[in-house]
Amino acid sequence: MSQILFLSDPSQADVSPILGMANELITRGEKVTFFSSDEFKAPIEQIGADFKAYNQELNIFQGKKEMDEEEKPKSGLISALLEPMKFIDDILVQIRGLKFDYAVFSPSYPYANIITQLLGIPKTEQAAYN
Repeated sequence: MSQILFLSDPSQADVSPILGMANELITRGEKVTFFSSDEFKAPIEQIGADFKAYNQELNIFQGKKEMDEEEKPKSGLISALLEPMKFIDDILVQIRGLKFDYAVFSPSYPYANIITQLLGIPKTEQAAYN
């Protein structure tokens, strides 16, 4: 049995294709740990994957509520570009002690190369479907 790390931008377009792949691997007896945002917790757990939530908001496709300019948080994309280690460190802390055989990630996931290098595991990119 392999232990597989799934990494995805938390958007429907990115989660749906690799969720299907994760489901298939689980039915074959593989163990899956799947990172996403809380909005995808139920479908990820429903297939039997171990759900892990990003502590930082990575959903660059979701609009923010209107706020005063001083209160406005950086968008997920800007934060991701300016402070990537916050996101990477969050993931590494949450998976500390776990050993993965490989990682599967969505095409737009920004940190797959860094994370897989740090973990010393191979990666597989899930092709996008139109």
